Amino acid sequence: MKKIGMFQPHVSEEAIARVEQVLRSGWIGEGPVVKEFEQEIGKLLHSPYSVSVNSGTSALHLALRVAGVQAGDEVITTAQTMLATSLSIMYTGAKPVYADVQPLTGNICPQDIRKRISPKTKAILAVDWAGYPCDYDEILEVAQDANLVVVEDAAHSLGATYKERPIGSVCPYTCFSFQAIKNLTTGDGGLVCLSNELDYRTAVRLRWYGIDRERRRDSILGEPIWNVEEVGYKYHMNDIAAAIGLGNLLHLQDTMLSRRKIVEKYRDSLKSVPGITLFKRQKDRQSGDWLFSVHVERRENFCRMMRERGIPVSVVHLRIDSNDVCGGTREDLPHLTDFTKTHVSLPLHPFLEDQDVEKIIKAVQSGW
Repeated sequence: MKKIGMFQPHVSEEAIARVEQVLRSGWIGEGPVVKEFEQEIGKLLHSPYSVSVNSGTSALHLALRVAGVQAGDEVITTAQTMLATSLSIMYTGAKPVYADVQPLTGNICPQDIRKRISPKTKAILAVDWAGYPCDYDEILEVAQDANLVVVEDAAHSLGATYKERPIGSVCPYTCFSFQAIKNLTTGDGGLVCLSNELDYRTAVRLRWYGIDRERRRDSILGEPIWNVEEVGYKYHMNDIAAAIGLGNLLHLQDTMLSRRKIVEKYRDSLKSVPGITLFKRQKDRQSGDWLFSVHVERRENFCRMMRERGIPVSVVHLRIDSNDVCGGTREDLPHLTDFTKTHVSLPLHPFLEDQDVEKIIKAVQSGW
């Protein structure tokens, strides 16, 4: 009997062929394939400036650095996310300040952001939970009123749109993850989308030790001479990862269509199931559909029964403020506290066949 997986990486034959070309080329570091990948995905996202990196975590840290976040600052963010979101803030020396979430999206609440602003607040780091875009009109308005920058953690939301604009072109700084099980994978990798050339040049410089390679000059022996003026990192993507990305980009549209078809089937079939509450969907945005999350009553019973029926389920990310490094569980986030008790995700990936989806739906409809 086929085992249904919660996630499954998608690597196309074209990606495999592109990787072989790179491996045989004699150049496997950051090179022309990385540049090609940045150009192609930039077109898809309507992003004028795209900088690839080696992980989504690196993308977040790089974006925060470029945005001017530094030691002593505060960044308002969400605890309903992967630990990387807060760690990237800590890497800069800044402090994460957690705002509450919306019960039916899991996204950060713009109204609660306002309540958390202090004289130390420098930025807002919003996360598109499960791939569903946040309320960016409201968030950007809050940021403008308080003179803050907005960084979007779009690790879940590649392929999403907001007010008919692709995610990647909505906020001044948008960060993607191309980790193994994301909508698009490069094996591991990330991307920062930026809105102006100055930030782009800064990001390119910082991802390679802070070296400005356009200002290279050679010594009498032909060796490059640099004058590095700020701390940078080794965050670049290599041509192997970029080749995987380029090959998989050819299938991204089909991947997204497959995911959306499954989500539509789930929503239509589960909307009347007692004990299930569907997440909100608004007409002005389209989800990246990385996860299909719902609220369930008696979640422990639900998870146990689903697994007994051969259906994997997961909360994916527990609230991260429960970790000591984040300061411990906050008591002033009531919606997050409730969200944490009831949300769960069902399998969602392009390798689910129609009979798999039907089996999952019947397992839920059978009750718990």
